[in-house]
Amino acid sequence: MKEQVGVKERIMTTACRLFYEQGYQATGINQIIDEAQIAKSSLYQHFASKELLLNEYLLTHKAQWQVDITDFTSGLPDGKDKLLAFFDFRKKRLEQNHFKGCTFSRVVYELPNLVESSADIIRAHKNTIKTFIASQLKAVTPPYSKETVDEMTGMIFNLSEGAILQSTLFNTSQPLDDSKKVVAQLLQTI
Repeated sequence: MKEQVGVKERIMTTACRLFYEQGYQATGINQIIDEAQIAKSSLYQHFASKELLLNEYLLTHKAQWQVDITDFTSGLPDGKDKLLAFFDFRKKRLEQNHFKGCTFSRVVYELPNLVESSADIIRAHKNTIKTFIASQLKAVTPPYSKETVDEMTGMIFNLSEGAILQSTLFNTSQPLDDSKKVVAQLLQTI
């Protein structure tokens, strides 16, 4: 059993790297098998299809994102500080990944006819981001109305997603810095 855990980990490590670096469609099963140094039967023992491997890739990144944002903001008080740190967090990840963009958005762009199970994982991740934003807005004092929290959550989410796209396109983190400034100003005016 210990060997199989090692094989699955090698498959996932290799697939995650290749899917992010060169894209899902450009990555073939044979390349994953070769680079993970496994037998084809081992891959299919763990993942019956490339789509199931994609789902595991997305779930792995979703879980890691949640751990990373929690770690990144753990020393900060809830509310404005964590909300603004969210932009610093996204900037740090983007820079670490050499401006390749959001894992989830890249899959959506690459696969416009995405299978529903993968789309559900991506939607769940994006909703996790919205939940994080909303929870920080709810912690701001004086408190905002539910309607204001809902409206601002959508605006801040869309602002951050657009900033990631622009940062990727222009190979600069300036859009995230600008978005952080806009949110800081917005929080002062409402």
